[in-house]
Amino acid sequence: MGRSNVKLPHYAFFEALAQCENETCAEWRTMSAGLVTLRLFDDWVMDGASAVSSDSWTLRCVRESISAIDAGSSLRALLTSLVDSMQLARHGRVALVAPRLMAYARALQFDAEWALAVDVYRTVVRNAEPVADADVVISANMQLGACLRMLAEWSDARGAYATAAEVAAFTGDVMNVLKARIAEANVLMARGNLPAAEKILDAVIESADESRLTELRAFALQDRGAVARQRGDVDKAVSLAYEALSTFSDQMARDRVLADLAVAFVDLGLLSAARDANLMLAATAQEQYTRWVATINLMEIASRDRREPVFEQYRRELLEANLPATLMAFYLYYVGQGYRIFGRVEQAKASLERALDMASRHEINEVLIKAEQSLSEMREGGAVVSTQAGEKQSIELSPRVAEVAGAIHDMRTLAGLAG
Repeated sequence: MGRSNVKLPHYAFFEALAQCENETCAEWRTMSAGLVTLRLFDDWVMDGASAVSSDSWTLRCVRESISAIDAGSSLRALLTSLVDSMQLARHGRVALVAPRLMAYARALQFDAEWALAVDVYRTVVRNAEPVADADVVISANMQLGACLRMLAEWSDARGAYATAAEVAAFTGDVMNVLKARIAEANVLMARGNLPAAEKILDAVIESADESRLTELRAFALQDRGAVARQRGDVDKAVSLAYEALSTFSDQMARDRVLADLAVAFVDLGLLSAARDANLMLAATAQEQYTRWVATINLMEIASRDRREPVFEQYRRELLEANLPATLMAFYLYYVGQGYRIFGRVEQAKASLERALDMASRHEINEVLIKAEQSLSEMREGGAVVSTQAGEKQSIELSPRVAEVAGAIHDMRTLAGLAG
């Protein structure tokens, strides 16, 4: 008999628990409490109030498990609130507790626990009514798609965004239709289909203009800038990204567009401006993912500056991190490039081969192309990268790029960050 592909409910939590060192560590207690709370939620959806009655033995066990989480943990408060809301509700409908369940998933997302967050968002989607709970279904699918992208599960991510767009269109929610389209463009961009991504984003920008959706337009501008950078039009990428940065009020959105500007500065050879942006992100970005991206960028800049001790510091720091597949592929690529710059040929080759394997397995086409090119150069005799330390000496900046670089430097100075 063949092995079934059907997994246990909340299988991601069982997998995470299996990876813990022992049952007394803080991570095990936290994940165990999340698992039993979700299983209680499943019972509550099936059986209603009886599943969470005050004399329920299961309820007492769940509360004891939650109380074992460290007192200062935000997850302890979120899980407690979720159980409380189930007890207060008369019926087992997800909409009654959705804000607490979504907040728990979002907290996991912030901690880079994407597989666990996927499980929670899918729990919400599975139990919600597409019409009666449209807002919940749209929001959960959008966040589900974001987590699946971090796991390089591209097809499932597009499916989640498509569902969000379909429900939003059915309910006349123009804002979320356009948000889902932007997210779909991001998936296409990650897989290297730049023409399709560009077409979608240009249409979204036009629609957002017509509907006067200023902040949504900024999101589309940011991603349109990312497409421009990948197409080689870096001046346009900087201009579009800074226009988006000047519009955003949300801190996480500002973090992400600042990260895009940092990458564009590297492409232009403006390493000091790129360092300014990445130092701010590594120190202050709200999401762990963004801080990791900034640290990878700082590692690359250190190698291009021929500051080997600094490169090694960032390399070792990231080696200890639980990077998702996409970031691991980029990390391995830039480690390989750094080793080439420092003349460590065998280590460079090994890291680039690992990057190629990771990119191939997860369809990360940008890394795939770059790693193949680097390995080809090494085979043809260009084992060591010849670079001049510091910034390009002959670079000519457009007035707009110079203005943006100056503004980012002022931001770093005001933040009081050294580097």
